[in-house]
Amino acid sequence: MSETNPFDNKDISLNDVKVEQRSRIHYEVADADSLIGTTSDTTHMILVEFAKLTQAISTATSLDDVKLAASQSASLFAPIVEKHNADQLTFPYQHKGTDSVFAEIEARAQGVADIIK
Repeated sequence: MSETNPFDNKDISLNDVKVEQRSRIHYEVADADSLIGTTSDTTHMILVEFAKLTQAISTATSLDDVKLAASQSASLFAPIVEKHNADQLTFPYQHKGTDSVFAEIEARAQGVADIIK
């Protein structure tokens, strides 16, 4: 008897695929708490670097000052940019598509805002 691949079935719902993907992520990449931790670290890093950049730009008096302000963050993020440009690193949003990602961001942000307002 031949084995069948459940993903060969065209009638599988999108929710079933998401459940399978989330299960694989949990077991092959990280559990939800670890993913939240990484997301938190990423957000804090971007927040601090963005705050430093905007503070430095706000006092810049020349293009050279702006370049100098950007150089610290550019150096910090260079390894990720280089891997991304060399197709050694991709991000989930690139596979999901920006329209889908923006729709999720908007729906979740508005849902939370509706509850806390």
